[in-house]
Amino acid sequence: MAVKIQHSPQVETYLRRRAGVAPLESGLSIPKKILRSKWTWITCAIVLASVASLIILGFDIVPDRTLDDGMKIPGLNFDALRTSARRALPTLIFWVVCFFLIDRFKPQRLMIWILALLWGGCIAIGLSYYLNTWVGQQMAVIDEMSGTAAIRIAVFVAPFVEEGTKACIIFFIVVIDRNRFTSRVSGAVVGGLAGAGFAFTENIIYYARAIVYGSYTSSAGDVAAALDYLVFLRGVLTAFGHPLFTLMTGVGVGFAVASRSKMVRILAPAAGFLMAAFLHMFFNFQASVIPEERLLPLILIIAWPVVIGVAIRLIMSMLRQGKIIAARLEDYAAAGWLPDNYPSAFSRLRSRAWTVVMSLWHGSVVKTWMMQVRVTELAMIADGISRGTIDEGALLREYDLINEINELDQAGGLSSGQGLRPYWPWNADLHRNDRPNAVHLPAHTTTAEPPVKYSAVDPRWQAPS
Repeated sequence: MAVKIQHSPQVETYLRRRAGVAPLESGLSIPKKILRSKWTWITCAIVLASVASLIILGFDIVPDRTLDDGMKIPGLNFDALRTSARRALPTLIFWVVCFFLIDRFKPQRLMIWILALLWGGCIAIGLSYYLNTWVGQQMAVIDEMSGTAAIRIAVFVAPFVEEGTKACIIFFIVVIDRNRFTSRVSGAVVGGLAGAGFAFTENIIYYARAIVYGSYTSSAGDVAAALDYLVFLRGVLTAFGHPLFTLMTGVGVGFAVASRSKMVRILAPAAGFLMAAFLHMFFNFQASVIPEERLLPLILIIAWPVVIGVAIRLIMSMLRQGKIIAARLEDYAAAGWLPDNYPSAFSRLRSRAWTVVMSLWHGSVVKTWMMQVRVTELAMIADGISRGTIDEGALLREYDLINEINELDQAGGLSSGQGLRPYWPWNADLHRNDRPNAVHLPAHTTTAEPPVKYSAVDPRWQAPS
């Protein structure tokens, strides 16, 4: 907890930007906030770039192509693409739900989720498509590498190109607004969503190629059965691929943002990217050289246990976030800046969920949700301050959050649903006073003692501006 330090607007803006916290927007109307937000224009740019990437990619994969030797390759018609999209959608929904469940204590904004999916499914897939082709042409030799051109590209080119293009959105968000990343869970979610979007578009292309090939080739056999098998192989058995690989880069970035060490901040993202590329390389190598009947048991015996282990580790990291929130809120409660019930009410997922449900009867759902978001942000900022990963500019945001929490508490935000129950509308008068009285938080002065001690940032490391 920090006291309010008076600065000029210019100095305050600079300190907030350097600390990576939200700027002061009190007194601005909603249209002005939208227009002044950098994310408004970033979203517009990424959406336009995504549409352009899909159009450019479509010009290459939809029309028929004729090779130099006269061989004709049929393009992917829109019926095949539409059918493929419908078959690929369940896999995407599965991953979105998984990351939604993991990202609960300090969830990314919906806009960040959409941007990560758009980047992976449109921009990254377009860049990778042309970069893989270009690098493959540069690697080509007279004998076409003795029939190994596709394998070499899949093993030595695609992993680094694809993981690099997908990871761009992770580094972009950190550079633009690093307070979006408070832990390795934040990085894993953004990276996993970018990978899921990439896999979604890639699956559409693979499924559509199978449909078109089957319709043009009499020896293809049962096209429906072949498509079902391909959907099972890519959409179920190996669906972990791209989300798992890019997740590694996100975890590395999450480690870097949460660390005070300059060495960790440099090496962790690089290590995460290399881990993603090498896992991708190993997977492509196995898929390229091992017969299919031997590959499937290896996936079940080796790959899926690794995926389950990573999932367990992410769940443990998510639960650790709850412990961090409880510890930091206890500091505020001990100093009298927050009520005593806040640590237990806001550090348990089931308590938070029950409180939101009870706010349908005993408060305001919107205010309750906003209150949970603000209290969590306050705890995460306090954790960064105590560990020295956020400099003194965050103290300004801390003061804003205390006031906002107080205002939300007075406006119907429910801090705890403990002891509350739903009631029928005709019994509303009997339960009107069931909600605990709003707690008036203390008015803070410049002489107040901050309960969370500021740990100075390592002078050898200056945080990115």
